[in-house]
Amino acid sequence: MDAILSVLSGGATGAVLVWLLRDWISERLKQSIQHEYSQKLETHKAELNTRIQAIQHENQLRQLRTSLFFDHQRNAFAGILAKIAGVNQTWIDKEYEHEEGLTGPVPYATYKELRGVYYQHQLFLDPGCLAAMELIFECYRDSFPFDDGSGSPPEVSYRDVDVAYQAIEYLQPRLAELFQSRIGVTVSGRGEREIALLGAIRLLNRYHFDEIDLPAKGPLKLTHRDRAAEAVTKAEDNLEELISRLKQFQAFLRQEGGFFHEAATKTERYLTMLTEVEKADKT
Repeated sequence: MDAILSVLSGGATGAVLVWLLRDWISERLKQSIQHEYSQKLETHKAELNTRIQAIQHENQLRQLRTSLFFDHQRNAFAGILAKIAGVNQTWIDKEYEHEEGLTGPVPYATYKELRGVYYQHQLFLDPGCLAAMELIFECYRDSFPFDDGSGSPPEVSYRDVDVAYQAIEYLQPRLAELFQSRIGVTVSGRGEREIALLGAIRLLNRYHFDEIDLPAKGPLKLTHRDRAAEAVTKAEDNLEELISRLKQFQAFLRQEGGFFHEAATKTERYLTMLTEVEKADKT
């Protein structure tokens, strides 16, 4: 090209031709670059549009999953609360005497039905809700006849029956508040805190391990006179010691190599519930 331009540049005509040729080459280069840029831009737009559509599709799926989970969770909460109320009413209808009060344990058939509803909806319960429900079942079982292993018919303690029923009555509205907090109806964590306090202090009084001085002694010891409200007050008034003993129990159970899985699970859940509620209160 330089050689051609050199020949043509010998005269005026050549100079014009050189100018025209340079202009033509420059324009062709501009068009080529512009075309290449346009192609890359269109490719980039297409890729970006594909990514945006994928993100939008994923967001739509996530929203759908969240909506479906929320609906199922709400139905689970309503079904469980309704069933607990039904169990308690059946208990009163069958076992309540006007002069003596409750004289028998929770009817096993309705208790079993409640467990069926619980297992049906268990998937939609987080660890805090699971801990609360297990505490409910634990209180129901406290009303069952005690078998001392002697071969004699199991005995029913009227006091145990009454204490069990009162504990359920204490937990029921707090369980409702806990469920409400999970679906955004309330932001109060008081119900969850009191459930965790009651479950934790009961836990420290139900297991026997001499190595770590359980059942609890001192201010965390529960007596036969302590109802649910009194137990929660003791736990609240000695919260620092309660959490310390729970952590000690947790460490001990870990050393035991998983032989006490149920106790370890409960301990972890109560510690988590108390910690999360404290964080929420601070914020």
